[in-house]
Amino acid sequence: MEEDIQGQLVNVEQWCAIYEKDEAFDGVFYYADTNTRFFCKPSCPSKVPKFNHICIFDTAEAAVEAGFRPCRMCRPEGKEVTDVEWAGQVEAYIHEHYGEALSVSRIAAECHGNPSDLQQVFIHANGVSVMDYLERVRLDQARKLLVESACFIKEISLLIGFPNAAAFSLQFKKKEGIPPSTYRKIMRKKRREMARQLAAAVPARSREGHR
Repeated sequence: MEEDIQGQLVNVEQWCAIYEKDEAFDGVFYYADTNTRFFCKPSCPSKVPKFNHICIFDTAEAAVEAGFRPCRMCRPEGKEVTDVEWAGQVEAYIHEHYGEALSVSRIAAECHGNPSDLQQVFIHANGVSVMDYLERVRLDQARKLLVESACFIKEISLLIGFPNAAAFSLQFKKKEGIPPSTYRKIMRKKRREMARQLAAAVPARSREGHR
């Protein structure tokens, strides 16, 4: 039977092997965490995912093809995950989970590393700390939502991972120099002006085409 691109459901024997980190099953199957998008060998020393987040692959290649990232700890592909590759994995994780309550410790654990290594590797690869990068991603999303959505400021703050509107507004003003509500008014006004200019330009071009 051909393996599904998203993997197979974990059975009891496989779950026991993963939970007990049984080396005897290394190479027999690989497991992936559908939440973090990392995949491992059964003996991996990283934290065991929740049962309902696990899917199984017969080969490492199949897991990669399905879009999962190889673990830095257990090296399921049989080769080292370089610092640059790991930093890229962390970036991808942040873009997928920025709306959650994240810390360096949690990001390191879910990206299969330790906090001190993560900070050093990430700064070396990107020139900014993990939390500064997370803040950048969150505020980029905030700017987009402020202009393109009808969400209230409180809703936006929760969607991008801030605990409340006050914390979000404080950080946004610190970076932009103006509160989120003012930014929204200014940017929406600019968009309306651009739309009017574009609408006015279309008839003018049409008239020129008929001369």
